[in-house]
Amino acid sequence: MELFALDLGNKQTKLKSNKAEYVLPSQILNENDLPQQLGNLGNLGIKRDITMYKTPFDEQKWAWGTDLVNLKLDDYLQDTLMYRDRYSNHTFKLLANFALGLLATDFEKAKNEIMSVTVVAGVPTEDYNSKEQLRGLAEVLKGQHQVEIDGTTVNVKVETVLIIPQPIGTFYNVLLDDEGNLKREGLLDERVGIIDIGGGTILIDTLLNFEFDKKARKQYSTGANDLYEAIASRIEDNVSLYQIEKLVRAGIAEKQFSYKFSKNNILDITGIVEQEIKSFSQRLVSQLRSTFKDIKSIDTLIITGGTSNIIDQSMIRAVFEKVIFVDDAEMANVRGFYKYGFTEVGE
Repeated sequence: MELFALDLGNKQTKLKSNKAEYVLPSQILNENDLPQQLGNLGNLGIKRDITMYKTPFDEQKWAWGTDLVNLKLDDYLQDTLMYRDRYSNHTFKLLANFALGLLATDFEKAKNEIMSVTVVAGVPTEDYNSKEQLRGLAEVLKGQHQVEIDGTTVNVKVETVLIIPQPIGTFYNVLLDDEGNLKREGLLDERVGIIDIGGGTILIDTLLNFEFDKKARKQYSTGANDLYEAIASRIEDNVSLYQIEKLVRAGIAEKQFSYKFSKNNILDITGIVEQEIKSFSQRLVSQLRSTFKDIKSIDTLIITGGTSNIIDQSMIRAVFEKVIFVDDAEMANVRGFYKYGFTEVGE
């Protein structure tokens, strides 16, 4: 039985099997809203990372892929960014099925027969503490899934669903190597703070002996979306949050940020972005101080999430003595989910 790991985040969807890893946006687009001429680009030798998906429980076809944002159809994108009842949302159900189907395309047996898999998925700690949320997610994932992808049908049967808190995924990814062997054994005896900075939330948790400290944990609805909205509010024109996110991620290494309205109209917003990143980082430090009443009790602070590479890391290091900024933070959680599943059920 194969093992699939899913991180169905509010902003990005990360997927992993023993065959491949994927990072895609957590937005999809109805086929009816696609530009009519998009299909002709292939005849011109232009390749777009946009794939068409279809499930039996929805009559529409849907586009999904990394190039959706480049179409600049923000008002038409179907978003899964929700803070309540996310797992019962129809768009989320579609996304979960598409994710399982995409992972299955790497296995020939999914095209010729029903492929049985175990799925490991992670959720914010607050969702993990809700039986209703866990039941809702398990119902979406478990059972048989038929997905048509660009005309090819794959069949996946999810036999077992393992749902774990996102911080556990981060912890396993730092603790174990790719073969499931201990690489940071010292963490087992430490009090570890785990910060996951996502698109819709900032998750702050504390682990000791694989147990959560319920007093030293917090979930804030002030994720990266707040940063992008703050930047957008300071630009005196109609701008796209998706484009702002894209330019911030692309420009963070060189500290140069420009908003492209058109080829002939490009606005340098470096000053605005740097100021808002500083404000966002200062607010994060305040949230950490508020959550960890006794900062000296934290042996190691692990920071992950797609936004961890954007914040002013020096502000965090000035407060905490030992900080680990996870490498390739966007994939850290889903790799940790996979390692957890590997230790639980094998491959």
